Amino acid sequence: GAGFTVLISTLAMLLAVVGGLGLSVSRRYGGAVLRAGAGAYVEIFRGTPLLLQLYVLYYGLAPVLTLKPLTAAVFGLGMNYAAYEAELYRAGMQAVPVGQTEAALSLGMSRALSFRRIVLPQALRIALPGIANDFIALLKDSSLVSVITVVELTKQMTITAVDVRGWLFPG
Repeated sequence: GAGFTVLISTLAMLLAVVGGLGLSVSRRYGGAVLRAGAGAYVEIFRGTPLLLQLYVLYYGLAPVLTLKPLTAAVFGLGMNYAAYEAELYRAGMQAVPVGQTEAALSLGMSRALSFRRIVLPQALRIALPGIANDFIALLKDSSLVSVITVVELTKQMTITAVDVRGWLFPG
């Protein structure tokens, strides 16, 4: 159960990091439509309970999109935490002084190159403590995937406790 919890959490965090970076770049540097879409995504996923999102993803979309429990768990957690990661990265990008970008542009770098080499490394360094906190929260929230038939640490503990008829020393 513990290994499965770590696997789900790690895969979901990888998805959240990549998705969050894309969302934050879209919100910060995208066009009006892209900014609005990324902003709506962040507000919807941060504004609805994770448990509800898992139910909708696994049970609600089952007639249209059939997902295996592990896949639904990873995507559900990853999509939810991508919204939180996006805000961390956006805050990190806003914390980098504008003079850094201006200096890179004055040296002849393109806007994309200055973002990749100057702004992004500093923003990720600033956001790193929040990313670590989100991974810990994701690890704890992985217990919610037991509602979509994924047997992770919490569900395995319940099964073992029922088998040995006690909660104090189930192992």
